[in-house]
Amino acid sequence: MRKLLVLSDCGENVPKLTEEFEVVALPKDADAAERLREIADAEVIIGEPSLAELSNAKRLKWVQMTWAGADRYLHGGFPKDVVLTTASGAFGETIAEHALAILFSLCRRLPAYQKAAAWQDLGCEKRITGSTALIFGCGNIGTEIAKCLQALGVHTIGVCRSAREQRAYFEVLTTLSCATAFLPEADFILCALPASEETAHYFDEVRLSLCKNDAVLINVGRGSLIDLKALTDCLNSGKFFGVGLDVTEPEPLPQNHPLRNMPNVILTPHVAGVSFGHLPETEEKIWEICRENLKKYIENQPLRNAVSLP
Repeated sequence: MRKLLVLSDCGENVPKLTEEFEVVALPKDADAAERLREIADAEVIIGEPSLAELSNAKRLKWVQMTWAGADRYLHGGFPKDVVLTTASGAFGETIAEHALAILFSLCRRLPAYQKAAAWQDLGCEKRITGSTALIFGCGNIGTEIAKCLQALGVHTIGVCRSAREQRAYFEVLTTLSCATAFLPEADFILCALPASEETAHYFDEVRLSLCKNDAVLINVGRGSLIDLKALTDCLNSGKFFGVGLDVTEPEPLPQNHPLRNMPNVILTPHVAGVSFGHLPETEEKIWEICRENLKKYIENQPLRNAVSLP
C-alpha cells in the first residue's frame, strides 16, 4: 500500500487523513535509523525532513510542510522530482496576535516596568489609535495584522510585490523598492516577510536612520531582514521607542548580545507561529491544509501552497 509518513511534532495526535494511504507517524524522538527506514519507502511526507534524509527517499513524490516558510529547502539540494508545499495560511491569526501583544507591551512600556529596579514612573507612552502602521508583507500574516490594526483605528500601509491591485485592510499599498519613502511617517513598522535575496538586511543603517526616532519596530517574519548590528547601534543612540523581535540573525541570539538587556526590547524565541502542542486552533488549520492537499494529490490536481524551488 502507498505510504504517507508523518514527521511533524504532533505527537500521537494525528487525525484521520485518508483511506488511500497507510499512515505512519513517527514520534519526535524516533532514532535516526528508524526515520531513514520509513523515509526510504514513503510516497508522501508530512513534516520537515532534513536534506540528508531526503537523499534516501527513493519513492518520494511530495513533501507537505507543517510550517509556513520553506527556507530550509531554498538553498539547493531538494530532490528535483519532488513537489514541495507549505502550510501557509494556517498561522496568520496567531502570529498577528503575537505581534499585537508585543506592540501593546512596548507602547505601554511594560518590559521596562518589569525590568525596573524601583517603583517609578518611566514617562510618556504611545497610543495605538490614530497611528500609522507600515506593514512589510501583505500575505496571510500581514493581512491579519492589518485587519487587527484597522479595527483599532490605525492607518495601514502595506508593502507587497505588486501595488496595482487593492488588498483588504490596507489603505495604501507600495512595493519594497518604494517603501523607503514611507519609513519617515510610520509610527509602527511591522515585518512579516519571507527570506529572500531582496529582503536580506533590507533594514540596514541607512533605512533604520529614516525611521521616526520614536517608532516601534517589530519583526515576526525572518531574522535576515534586519541588520542587528545597525539596529543595536540605533537603539544605543536613543532611536526607536521600542523593538520586538520574534526572529533574529543569528538564531538563537547569543546570550551576551546587548539587545537582551535593553529595557525597550522584547525578544521571543521564534514562537509567534508555533502550533503543535501550543494552539489547537492552529493545529487544526494545518491539518485542514494537509487534508485539502491530499485530496488534490489523489485527484491529480494542482496543490495549494506549492513552492517554486531554485
